[in-house]
Amino acid sequence: MATHSNHDEHLDPETKAYNDFMREGNDYVKIELYLYAIKRFQQALLLKPNESIPTERIAFCKSKFQKDNKTIAVVVAAAIVVVSLFIFF
Repeated sequence: MATHSNHDEHLDPETKAYNDFMREGNDYVKIELYLYAIKRFQQALLLKPNESIPTERIAFCKSKFQKDNKTIAVVVAAAIVVVSLFIFF
């Protein structure tokens, strides 16, 4: 796990773990690794199920991930069309 900052020293272990998962999830979001971020936010949510922030972050990551998948599908489809045209004509 990530190192704890000085202001986390007085917190209980559960809250420290929650903060670490949230921090790691946010780091993954910054580098656009949404599946890893979702996993970290889900782990944070298991520790504190009543928190809304992990739920919101999971929804955000899922929407970004779906958008990325759609973009990849369009690029692959365009590449198939271009290659098909090149091969058959």
